[in-house]
Amino acid sequence: MTTLLKESASALSLRVFNSQDIHQALVEVFKSLQESFPLDFINIPIMDDRRRVARYRAVVTKDNAVLVDETVKLSKAAYQEAIQFRGEKIALINDSEQSALLKDIAAHLGIPDIFSTIAINKRIDRDRYAVLGLVALGKGRYLDEHYRRLEEIYDVISSITINLLNRIEIDELRESLTIENAELKKRLGYLGDSQIVGMESGLSGTLEQIEQVAPLDSPVLLMGETGVGKEVLANAIHQKSRRADKPFVSLNCGAIPESLLESELFGHEKGAFTGASQLRKGYFEQADGGTIFLDEIGELSLNAQVKLLRLIQTMEFKRVGGQFNISVDARIIAATNRDLEAMVKDLKFRQDLWFRLNVFPVFIPPLRERQEDIPALAEYFMRHKSKEMNISYTPRFSPEALAQLQSYDWPGNVRELQNVMERAIIISKGLPLSFPHLAGTSAGPRASDSSADDPANFPTMEEMTIRHIVKSLQLANGKIEGAGGAAELLNMHPSTLRGRMRKLGIRMSRTLTY
Repeated sequence: MTTLLKESASALSLRVFNSQDIHQALVEVFKSLQESFPLDFINIPIMDDRRRVARYRAVVTKDNAVLVDETVKLSKAAYQEAIQFRGEKIALINDSEQSALLKDIAAHLGIPDIFSTIAINKRIDRDRYAVLGLVALGKGRYLDEHYRRLEEIYDVISSITINLLNRIEIDELRESLTIENAELKKRLGYLGDSQIVGMESGLSGTLEQIEQVAPLDSPVLLMGETGVGKEVLANAIHQKSRRADKPFVSLNCGAIPESLLESELFGHEKGAFTGASQLRKGYFEQADGGTIFLDEIGELSLNAQVKLLRLIQTMEFKRVGGQFNISVDARIIAATNRDLEAMVKDLKFRQDLWFRLNVFPVFIPPLRERQEDIPALAEYFMRHKSKEMNISYTPRFSPEALAQLQSYDWPGNVRELQNVMERAIIISKGLPLSFPHLAGTSAGPRASDSSADDPANFPTMEEMTIRHIVKSLQLANGKIEGAGGAAELLNMHPSTLRGRMRKLGIRMSRTLTY
């Protein structure tokens, strides 16, 4: 029996090492050990003496392997018990009710039944050791014979455990780097350096608020029209926080169909539904330790708001198709171009969610209210876009160019300016940049009109949104999608734009004469 068991363990080690899929490798371990031990599931935690926690990384059954990152805080009695076990290669407990350690773990992971466990311990470093725990439901399931069998294959099984933990960490790092790289590229496409244009002029007041709140973990609500740079400022908050070396994950709430919301927010297990060929971490799990930016928060349905509120309150969730709770620590920055307070009064936005998000509101002024920033922004985008398009010559402005830019109302704000600069460079053919098509399109009187200071005539956020969408449709000559369309100008998905137009009652028949 001893020789056969060792040969089986060695063969298992080769299968685990050669397996390309971590889930397959974990299930292989389960099936192999099930031949020699009573087994309902396997768990793989890392015990951390310094932090006094057990960090669970995987739970495996005969049919499925679930990767988790769940930290169980140990009570004093549980910690003392863990200290006793760490010096032993193998620990055996035949009644979970008699173990403070197992009771803490069962309560956190939601294991309702009494169970028995036999586990191998393998030191990782001075403060941490890896555990591979075999679990069988019921009392007295493991015998001295099982203890001796595990002793015989301890070296192989402990090596497999370390290998599996390393694979889990590598997969997570690879995924994290992919996410961060995609986010970085996305941000570089908008502003390619850490300098925020306007920080010493039009945005100085806004940036003072950001400096105040950035070092804290308080939620922030960024408010302003579409295109003012809410995501850039959200990233600035993240970069100035203690979470700067952790992920910054951006989620456009208006672009996710409600049917996919749970999968996008919480992630899903492999096989959770048709097409779920592998485990996928949701946005909140991707942002663990860092910041999650919830853009267009006002576009969520009431049903979606309930799910988001529950997650924000507990910072715990289950992946779709998952059995275990996952805890995350993510700072929340939300953004909207809608009047959430008015939506609360109209019962279109939950008041409790509004209270959660509106801890520190920051208003970002539109570009027409900070015209002093336009020359610097235009210069920046001219340099950035010409470099991005690999243009051999250095573009320059015509004498009247800056006056033309500053006389325009910029309903699409900084994003529209960026697009205008790109188009101008493309069609300039080396000539000085000029913007005659902007002449006569200024809505300057609206900004200086005395009615703007009259509360009775002050436009609502919804009215401003309607004007903004209509203006983008006018600029695009009624074209919604494709190159030069209104959706591109607004940086929105065409279906999201159409949905918002329906909601606001905007019809194409009247947009060009609005």
